This record gives sequence, C-alpha cells and structure tokens, in this order.
Amino acid sequence: MYRLLLISGLALGLAACGPAPRPAMEGPVQLHEPDDPLWLAEHLDVLLRPEMRGRVTGSRSFALAAQYVEDRMREFRLQPALEGHYRIVYEARVHLPWPAVLGWADQDTAAFLPGLEFWPGARSDTGRAVADQVALCAQPRTCPAAPVWVLPTASAAEAPVLAKARSAQAVLLVGPLRPALTDAPISGLRLLQLTPEAAARLLALPTSTLRAHLADTAAVTLRLRRPIFLRVRRMGETRAGALNVLGFVAGKDPGLRDELVIVCADLDVITLPGSPLLFDGAHLGEGVTALLELARFYSTLAAYWPQPRRTLLFAVWSGARQGLLGLRAYLRQPLWDPAATRRIVYLDPDPEALAELHRLAEQYGMTLTPVLPPDSLQEDRQVFWQVPSEWQQIYRRIYNASAAVSIPEPERLRIRALQRARALVQAAQAVLLPEVITPDPWAPVREDTLRLPVTENDP
Repeated sequence: MYRLLLISGLALGLAACGPAPRPAMEGPVQLHEPDDPLWLAEHLDVLLRPEMRGRVTGSRSFALAAQYVEDRMREFRLQPALEGHYRIVYEARVHLPWPAVLGWADQDTAAFLPGLEFWPGARSDTGRAVADQVALCAQPRTCPAAPVWVLPTASAAEAPVLAKARSAQAVLLVGPLRPALTDAPISGLRLLQLTPEAAARLLALPTSTLRAHLADTAAVTLRLRRPIFLRVRRMGETRAGALNVLGFVAGKDPGLRDELVIVCADLDVITLPGSPLLFDGAHLGEGVTALLELARFYSTLAAYWPQPRRTLLFAVWSGARQGLLGLRAYLRQPLWDPAATRRIVYLDPDPEALAELHRLAEQYGMTLTPVLPPDSLQEDRQVFWQVPSEWQQIYRRIYNASAAVSIPEPERLRIRALQRARALVQAAQAVLLPEVITPDPWAPVREDTLRLPVTENDP
C-alpha cells in the first residue's frame, strides 16, 4: 500500500508554494500523495488560457505553454536537462492540411461545410482533384481503378497506401469526422473524411444505398452526372524548431542513482493555428499537470531526505499528435544510457498510440508503463467542433435536422480535467514509489552523523 508513507522526522507541507521549513526531528509523520488540488488547478488553469489552448507543435501557443513548464521546473529546483537548459530543440515537420473545399465541378462556390459534413484527413496532400467516376468499396483491396475511392472510415489505415499505388487521386472516407495531425502527407493523394449524409448528397445517392454499397464485398464503379471537385490547401507545413522540456531529480542511493526512471507527458494538442473550428477537449493538459505536481513532490523530498533512490527525469514532449515526434527525438539522442533506463512512466498517452509506444520502447530496450485515468473519467474526452451558427443554420436547411455539434461547458470540462489529473497522480505514485523510494523503514540522516569521528591523532 503506497497511499501513505510513514517517514520518521519529516513534515512536508504540500500545499505550500515553496519548500517547507526544516521540521523538528522527533515523532513520525505522514507524507501524503502529491495531489494537492490547488497546485493542480493552477497548472491546469494556465494551460487552458486562450493564448495556450491551441498549442499545436511549432505554434506560439505551444511556446508559451512550454515556457510555463520550464518556469515551474526551475521554481521546483529540478536540474536542467542539458548544459543549464531545460529545453532541447529538434527539427520537425508539422503538416496541417487546411483549408479544404468540397463541391461539384460545375459550381463555383463551396457546397459542403467543414466540421459539419467533411474534414481533410491528416495525411492528405495539397492539391485538387476533379472526377466523374468513383469506386465504392467495403475494403480497399477490392477497389478497382478509379480516380476517387469511397470507403468506410474503418479502412483508413490501409486505404491511402493502396490508393496511391493504384494511381487514385483522392480517397473519401465515410464515417465520423475525427480530426488528427501527422508530420507528413502521402504525396499526390488527397484524403477527406465525410459523414454518410454528406457523401450520399455528394454522389446523389440515398444514404441507405450508399451504406449498402460500403458494406458489400463487391465493389461498385459509379459514373456521376455531376463531376465532384475537391481541393486541399496548406495552412502551413512548418519546419519548426520543436522542443521538449526536461528536468532531473538526482537519485540519492549510491548503488541505484545511475539508474533512470522517466516520467513523461504530452503538451501539444490537435488544433489549427488561428482557426476557432477545433477545440481539443481530449488533451486539456491533464498529463502535464500531473507531471508538474509529481516533479514538485520529488524535488522537495530530495531537498531534505536521501530519496529518491533512482534518478528521475521529468520530460514534457512535443509532437505527440504528429507521430510521437518528441519522444522519437529523445530516443534518437537520449540524455541517459538506455540500458540504465529502468522504466518510462507515460502519463495519459493517447490509447490509439499505445501499441506504437510499446514498440518504440522495446526497440530501444526500455520498459514502458502507461498511466491512464479510469474509464469513468474518459467518456467525454473528444475534439469539439466550434462551427459558426450560420453554418449550422445552413446544415439544418439542407438536412432538415440539427447539426451534431457539441459546445463544451468550460467549467465542466475543467472540473473533469482536474479529476483526471488527480487520478493520474495517484496511479503514477503506485508505479513510482516502489521504483524510487526505499520500501523498507528508514531513518533520517542527521547532519552531525555526517562528520567523521575525531581520533587522538587528529589536530
């Protein structure tokens, strides 16, 4: 049981803003878990400020959030990662396929509403495509040659590669709109996500007929009366000086301090710089909030006691939404011998990225332990669409139904995020305490015991 540590002679005020005064040396006291709600709320409120909310890697918002993390690491007296610097810069691409237009070739204006009816895929290349023939397939392997493929979203992983190999110009993925980011496009291929209703309207088919075609094992080639038109532009393909923020708490055990435990979290989000269309409610900063509270706890503990046993590296990654770029950059040039890295404790990673995270850790001979909030706190995590009200009115006129747009309640989101941050701290402690704190009883080290005994021969 690690919810409480009985430590003789330590009184640590976790609610205090700085290190506690040196306590009296008698009587056992309890050291509670580092889940102080005031500290957690402060970190979370800063990361939710409008100027930091859209912190996609390479953006000004990300730089501001990274500066906040660096300032807190310095305040909590973590050791800088490299030559006095908490930041480690690396080169990265941030591919943002936006804006996009979808309609018919005989119509000058855009006919479909982004965020309500369609959205560009993360790996979409820029450019345009015009086609009067499409292939409707349940599986990409069954698709015949055609300039445009129409497939269910479930085939999103393998469809682009096969479509590119068979010289398709574009792939339309039918299903829920799920915005994502990546570091690079698939050259020469446009990718769009469409709702079933929008895809049916685009192809002049009943929605039920379209669904049947996408569920049938036999592919269908459809000749269109109105050629479709789509174009994807690029808001920015930034060759960014991306950065990670890292700080150490040195281990105190002479036999174990050369071993490292990494505690890490992601700082970036899914968004578009300068655009209000997206609000990433799935990544509000819970992982970084929990990491900063753990860093404060262990750094303060190390200031007074011979703990932690092993060295801790607190790492905040960039580029997590673009293929784990920040973690990959660290693994290519680690600050510590990978063979001496005992464990990577990853706070609040994307569940979809777990397989790749484990693969990367194994590739470099490390063990990765993900720390996730309980399922009861995961239900409402999503990327919200914030489309203008006039777009919603147009959507209602077209489909005679209200648009499926979720407008978040800021205070409710904040409270849930704070609950997740506290849950992450508690779950992380269950992993960290056996790794870095001596589980057996131990006594404080008095200053007078550090002096060598005086002998008769000494002057």
